[in-house]
Amino acid sequence: MLLGLTGGYCAGKNAAAAILEGRGWNCIDVDKLGHAAIDRAADAIAARFGASILGADGKVDRKALAAIVFADKRALADQEAIVHPLAVRMIDELLAELAAKASGDGREPLVCLNAALLYVAPQAALCDAIIELRAPLALRLKRAQARDGAALPVALRRIERQRGLWRRRASTGRPVVFVDNRGSREELESALERGLSEARERAARLPLGRLELS
Repeated sequence: MLLGLTGGYCAGKNAAAAILEGRGWNCIDVDKLGHAAIDRAADAIAARFGASILGADGKVDRKALAAIVFADKRALADQEAIVHPLAVRMIDELLAELAAKASGDGREPLVCLNAALLYVAPQAALCDAIIELRAPLALRLKRAQARDGAALPVALRRIERQRGLWRRRASTGRPVVFVDNRGSREELESALERGLSEARERAARLPLGRLELS
C-alpha cells in the first residue's frame, strides 16, 4: 500500500509518521528529500541566485534562499523549476527501491509519503489513499511556539501560505481520510488506526482497485 500523509503546519503529520514507522511502515520524508535536492542542485541554484547563496561548506544556505524566494514569486518559481524535478525523481527512485525490496521479500509494500505539499506532488495520484492530519488552529499555534519558537504572526503567515493546498485535495482523485490530532499521543495512535482502516476500505472500493507500486 502507498499511503499519502499530509497536514497543515503543526497539525502532527510527523508524529503520525513516527507511529507508522513503529508499525513497520517505510516513511519517506519528502520535506527532507527536498532539502537533499537543494544540496544536489547547489550549482544551478548558485548560477541563478549568485554564489553568495552558498555557505562556507559549499552547500546552499537554505535560510538565505528562503528569504529571497518567499519575497519574490518569480524567484520562487525559478527555485521550484530547479529543485522540484530533481526531488520528484528522488521520490520515484525510493518508491521503486522499496517496492523491489518488498517484492523480493514476498510481502506487501507498506510505504508512506509524508509531505506537507503532497497535494501538488505528482505522486499523490499514485497513492492508494491519503490521510490528512487536522488540529484546531489555537493548538497548532501553541505547538508552533513550543516546537519552533515561532512568534504568532510568523506561525499565522505560514499557515496562511498553505491554505491554497487544500483546494487541490480533490484533484488527486484519491480517497482522503481526516484524522483528528488534538489530544495525547495515545489518542493519536487510536485515531490513526481507525484512519488506516478506513483508508484501506475506501481504497479497495475504487473503480480501478488499489494502485500497486511499480
